[in-house]
Amino acid sequence: MANDRPLAAHEILDALENVSDNEEDYRERLICILPPPVDPDCLTDEDSGEEDNVTLNNLPRNILLQPAEVMIQGQIMVSDTEEEPSDSTGRTKRRRTYAWRKRDLAKNPVNWPDVQGACQDKRPIEWFENFLDEDVISLLVSESNKYAVKKNLPGDITTEDMKCFIGILLVSGYSWLPRRRMYWENSPDTKNELISSAMTRDRFDFIFRHLHVNDNLDLQDKYTKVRPLVTLLNKKFLEFSPLEEHYSVDEAMIPYYGRHGCKQHIKGKPIRYGFKAWVGATRLGYVLWMEPYQGATTMCNPIYKELGLGASVVLTFCDVLISRGFDLPYHVVFDNFFTGTPLLEEITKKGLRCTGTVRENRTSSCPLITSKLLKKKERGAVDYRTTHDNTFIIAKWHDNNIFSIASNAVGINPKQSAKRFSQSEKRNIVIEEPHKVSIYNKYMGGVDRSDENISHYRIGIRGKKWYMPLLTHMIDLAEHNAWQLYKINHGKLDHLGFRRRVAIALIESNRKNAKRGPSRPSHHEHADSRKDQMNHLVIPQSKQTRCRQCHKKCLTRCKKCDVGVCVKCFETYHS
Repeated sequence: MANDRPLAAHEILDALENVSDNEEDYRERLICILPPPVDPDCLTDEDSGEEDNVTLNNLPRNILLQPAEVMIQGQIMVSDTEEEPSDSTGRTKRRRTYAWRKRDLAKNPVNWPDVQGACQDKRPIEWFENFLDEDVISLLVSESNKYAVKKNLPGDITTEDMKCFIGILLVSGYSWLPRRRMYWENSPDTKNELISSAMTRDRFDFIFRHLHVNDNLDLQDKYTKVRPLVTLLNKKFLEFSPLEEHYSVDEAMIPYYGRHGCKQHIKGKPIRYGFKAWVGATRLGYVLWMEPYQGATTMCNPIYKELGLGASVVLTFCDVLISRGFDLPYHVVFDNFFTGTPLLEEITKKGLRCTGTVRENRTSSCPLITSKLLKKKERGAVDYRTTHDNTFIIAKWHDNNIFSIASNAVGINPKQSAKRFSQSEKRNIVIEEPHKVSIYNKYMGGVDRSDENISHYRIGIRGKKWYMPLLTHMIDLAEHNAWQLYKINHGKLDHLGFRRRVAIALIESNRKNAKRGPSRPSHHEHADSRKDQMNHLVIPQSKQTRCRQCHKKCLTRCKKCDVGVCVKCFETYHS
């Protein structure tokens, strides 16, 4: 233009409308209009249209004539991520716009190499000792002895004691009693001969009270009491893990009903109260990685902090997979708590694949059909969009309900048939299921499966210290992973049979064969049967025993009760 007069608002709008539409230009235009001067003859400067439906055509004349500036944000197509100014929390918000296309995701199929080794014929106890080996046992023994010495008690716990102690804990998972002292009680309905003959009650209580893992406390880590054990077992879980293509990431709950700052309540979960942990597992439930949740200080890689908690957890697990050193395109599956478009991009940069359900407010304005309209279509209907550079696809599918799912690895086709029950027709029907939904349903349940397996025979002996549920859970997790490896190598035992074999081997190989001294009978011995006045007869006995009533030596006993009773106390004892 010949003069330097700034353009008015209506001139800028006309110029933008006359520009030919560029299909590849998705930049955002912002128009800043200077405030108009006060006109005494103008009764109002309100818009001429409705407040809830303001458009450019509704602006009044005095505003359209004011000087204005136009600002263009973003770049053509899918540019690099722009960083906006930090918010009040100091975190940098990352925002990116995408060009979407109505087409399926085109990815080359992955030929997963068969790199599994030969089957190993090991005994159950050998599989278990892959995880609770000498390093773990030495950690438990040394730290427990240090803790006992600090309380002016003898630190004489040995390796054999600790192994026998762990075996008793495993027995309590499938032979549960409401009080741990009942395993040693002289009562036929509760006494466990295997446990009572292997370790005395007082020795077990001593080890249980002083079981310890860490004495060097880190104030930044709320789980510092159990951190060395978690780190060591995570390393061993990864070392012996089966090499598979698909893995899932989800949350798990460790039951705890006391008081602690990290205790969680999740409504609708099988375990509602307890510690929450992030878990990465295989399809059948082998756990490779576990990290207890502690809010903002959760031990995830700090470089992912700006992406949010969910993305940080998944990317930390991806780094764990990459650290194995095989350079393979693993496929990670997760739910809508974790999924977002920044996470999909970060995983793609790492050379990995992922699939996960996604919330509608995390789809980066993907122009999918609304849920209300999709629900009016027949069951099995799907709408999808792919980014212009074919990075990932987001789809919305009508099943029992409407849900969205995203992936950078698999698309809609080939569709598969899925059986569903129709509530309106009261019969089973067959609908088309997108390929990415089939992958998600097949591989997402690994963490839930491990939780279910552990819950069947969870250690039943409880303590008063807040970290005791975490220590016993890590032992359960090691036993469960050992069983998974046993089954992969064509073992025949089920989970209960495997656990029994491990517990018996630990107890019998490390028991103390000291002869047990005399002990008092149970208070409940023959409490009711001795008073039924049926078939109680006095018979002689060759060896002297103590009378149950007066505790003097006697040479007679009751034939039915099978206890020593002298003649003069016989009537009193049975009445």
